[in-house]
Amino acid sequence: MIRRLSAVVSDEEYRRIQKLSNAGAAKSVADLVRQAVRRYAEELGSSKLVTFRNISLSQARKEVEAYLKRKAGIVWPDEMAEELGIDYRLVLQVVQELTNEGKLEVMERKPQVIVK
Repeated sequence: MIRRLSAVVSDEEYRRIQKLSNAGAAKSVADLVRQAVRRYAEELGSSKLVTFRNISLSQARKEVEAYLKRKAGIVWPDEMAEELGIDYRLVLQVVQELTNEGKLEVMERKPQVIVK
């Protein structure tokens, strides 16, 4: 079975794609797009997929605290969530609790945490 996909791109992006196609990178613009989609899907398929576990807030807090004890300096909540397999929103909730308790310092305007 063949499926049709469509995408909207800027004029500049289209010109770049057309230029690549004309230079012989593919038989046509459509073929170049198919190649790009195929390559991107293969790259994603070989990367690790993150699966979040369904855990309680108290369990998430224990895991976040243990994680922070192993790390020093600046910690990014999204990386913490990915490494622990915990939903990002749950990690942020734990970070907020720890910040309110004075155990963490959150840098303004940047989603990072400094371990005290």
